[in-house]
Amino acid sequence: MNINKETQKLLCRILIHPGLLVLFLWCGLSVALLQEVRAGDDIQSTSCSSPRSEPLFKLTPKQLSISLWAREVVAEKVGGKVPRQNTLSLDALYEDAAVADKKLKEMARTIAECTGGTAVFPPGGGLKGRKRAREKIEVELGGDASALMDISRGSIEYDDVIQVYHALEFILRHGYAVVRVKDRALEPLSSGFWDIHLNLCMPNGHIAELQLHLKEIRQYSIEQGHDRYEQIRDMEARAVRENRALTPEERATIDRINCEQRRIYHAAFQRGQKGTGP
Repeated sequence: MNINKETQKLLCRILIHPGLLVLFLWCGLSVALLQEVRAGDDIQSTSCSSPRSEPLFKLTPKQLSISLWAREVVAEKVGGKVPRQNTLSLDALYEDAAVADKKLKEMARTIAECTGGTAVFPPGGGLKGRKRAREKIEVELGGDASALMDISRGSIEYDDVIQVYHALEFILRHGYAVVRVKDRALEPLSSGFWDIHLNLCMPNGHIAELQLHLKEIRQYSIEQGHDRYEQIRDMEARAVRENRALTPEERATIDRINCEQRRIYHAAFQRGQKGTGP
């Protein structure tokens, strides 16, 4: 390595004066640490934005088989029709939902008892709030009130993933009128939230929602995840009301929140898979 005379003089001064030597070493260490932090940020950013080589929620062969079978059963039952409520009137929907909700609660408790889960319902056990219903119709459903199918809703939570799939199989084998099924392992949300989402046609013709949850995921969603979901929803709703696209800042915030959520939900799902068979 060739070192010019000016560099040689500088090195001599540093070696003669201990204070300069300490300063020189400190500066070098600071630069190295800064580079390491930046590299870490790049890795973190890449892990959020790069395509995943594996699915976020890896199912066992048996779980995958149940999920695909369930989709086939429901698709055959509805005959390719998109499920919709039988009215466009929000008032009529709430009247029907009030009747359907009582039956949904009975069904959820029966299914939970037979499959080792716990039936849970929204705080107060009531229907979806009208303000939120109107917002969802406007922002998410393109103004189509008949597509609103979660005014009456309930959940069943389980300790591990295999119980969730056993419950899905139980529901379909026992003749419950499922008109739509979404397994978030196969149809993932950007947030990484996982459940099996069912819509059931109740005896009065109203379509209600039943979600099959992993207990840990649902608990986190209640305590923290839902607040983050609402933060994203509010930004998206504001953009729709103002007839504009999301700003770069809004998009960056949403991406950051979703990245954090995916990691948390994925870790919870993996814990829920422990001890499950193939």
